[in-house]
This record gives sequence, C-alpha cells and structure tokens, in this order.
Amino acid sequence: MNSPSLLAPVDAQEESETGFFLHGFQEASASDAPFVPWNQRRKAVQAQLLTPTDPAAALRLVWSQDTALRYLQSPFIDQLVQYLEFYHVPAQQTLIAQGEQGDYMLILLSGQVSVNRRMPDGSQVHLADTQAGDVLGEMSLFDSSPRFSSCTSSTDCALAVLKADTLDAMMELDASTAAYLLALFARKLSTRLRQTTARIEP
Repeated sequence: MNSPSLLAPVDAQEESETGFFLHGFQEASASDAPFVPWNQRRKAVQAQLLTPTDPAAALRLVWSQDTALRYLQSPFIDQLVQYLEFYHVPAQQTLIAQGEQGDYMLILLSGQVSVNRRMPDGSQVHLADTQAGDVLGEMSLFDSSPRFSSCTSSTDCALAVLKADTLDAMMELDASTAAYLLALFARKLSTRLRQTTARIEP
C-alpha cells in the first residue's frame, strides 16, 4: 500500500483544529483586511507553474550569498523543496498588496521585485528593489497580520511559494527542517525590519 503524499490535502475540519498557521488566519477573519490566498493571487498575476530540473540547486545558488540563509545546509534545502511550488510571473504584477491578509510567502529565484509602502499621508515610500534569493511576505505568514507593504514584479520573475497549510504540514512531518528554516527566516526578517525602519523614520 502506498504511503500518502506529504502534500496531500487535509480535511477542512482537521485544518481548523491542527493547522497552526492556518488557524491564525481563521482567528483574524473578523479583520477588515481582505484575505487573498495564493490560489486567488496566482490567477490574478497570471502565474504559470514551473517544474525546475533541480529546484534544490536553484535555491542553493540564490542563497549562497545571503548572510543568513547561506547557513541553510544542503540536506535541509533538499527537504524544503518538497514543500514549495514554483511559478513564473510576468512583469508589472502585484504579488503582494499592502493591507491585505495572505496565506503565502515568496522566495524570489530570478528577476526583480519592487517593494513600496503607502504612508498615512498618502505618499509612497520605495523600500527596496529585491533580488534573487530574497524572501517576501513571511512576516504576515508568521503572525497573520495585514501585509506591511506592496510587492510588484519589475521584471519577469521565477518564484518559489510556501503556503500556510504546507508550512503546517512541514511542522508536523518534518519538524527539524521547519524549525531550522523559521529560525533563519526570523533572523533575516529582523535585519530587514531594522533597515526598513531606518528608511521610513523621519
């Protein structure tokens, strides 16, 4: 008898009881912020599914120069790619919109993404032009809060997508990989928050 796939869909009732990350979005459902899951977003941005020949090698390459993620060793990356979906997205697409809730984070494998924030006075602040290897949207995935900024593809991009339900599956089925990954993402997020704060503070 074949064993079930690691990524097999989970019953909706089971998700509501056991899904740590999905549960956060359920608790936040009373918020005024619109909830935009990846399955909805990917249609809006014309995302086309990719099947990389060696996705682990692609991740190792883009993370090899990253000060935090370069410490994610090859065996962990080999495990991680089992939980990712890969897409091609054309230029000038809103991958993440400020103020919405979303159940996914993105890893940029190629191309460039512009990150901008709308301020209370209506002005726009350009926060960054991200490069291959950068991670986008992880903060909202971790705490179920509205997105802090908007991310728009400046060029055609290749993306790896990690969804909340898949992260829940990783935590249950491969806890060591999940813990290692989350610790490194937290370190990277802390650094980026400091840099962002420095840009937007008067």
